[in-house]
Amino acid sequence: MFTNAEQVRNLFVVAGRLGKADALRQGLNAALVASIGPVASAALRDAQVKVGVEAKPPKLGALLSALEAALA
Repeated sequence: MFTNAEQVRNLFVVAGRLGKADALRQGLNAALVASIGPVASAALRDAQVKVGVEAKPPKLGALLSALEAALA
């Protein structure tokens, strides 16, 4: 679950420094990735990560509801 684009970028910076960016990408693409909204989703797509759930509207409550529905 990602609640902002900066989380995505920072996570990939750290993973890249450790030589693990590809492994991170593979792991995320094997999981259900939830995004709080279009800005975070764009950062995920830029990192070549598939977004499985995106909140509409981009609010935490909507994200949790969308994730709950996807996992039901």
